[in-house]
Amino acid sequence: MKKSVVVLALCFTFVASNVFANNAGVGIGTVLLKGKQGKVMELVATCLNGLCGNGTFAITTGTLGYKEGAVIGVNIVDVYVAENMDSLANDIAKGDGEYLDTLAHLMKVDNKDAFKDKLHKNFNSIYTSKDVTSKDVVANINKVNS
Repeated sequence: MKKSVVVLALCFTFVASNVFANNAGVGIGTVLLKGKQGKVMELVATCLNGLCGNGTFAITTGTLGYKEGAVIGVNIVDVYVAENMDSLANDIAKGDGEYLDTLAHLMKVDNKDAFKDKLHKNFNSIYTSKDVTSKDVVANINKVNS
């Protein structure tokens, strides 16, 4: 009985540790099922990531979808945009400002002037309506910036 509880706890630890980076975490499951959507695919990817501790291997070696310096369980850009929607909209409309500078820093933009200019010129593609969500704004910024 004790053995099965320990094994179950270890399995849970490997699977749970993978959930923080994204829904499925890092590991072979994330690589094999990249681009797939839905809860079933996320569960399959999480289980594959938990096998043989390959999530630990991925973090140690920097492979299988691991990103150095990523914030665990949080996308800082999403949080920043959500908390600063109006001020960021004003800065993008002007093409300059403290909020836009901070966004460029968080997104690790190399050429901040070109980034700000591109967002300014595409303001209507980023803030598509007065009811646009912060998630949509981030997605639109990523589209414009790609």
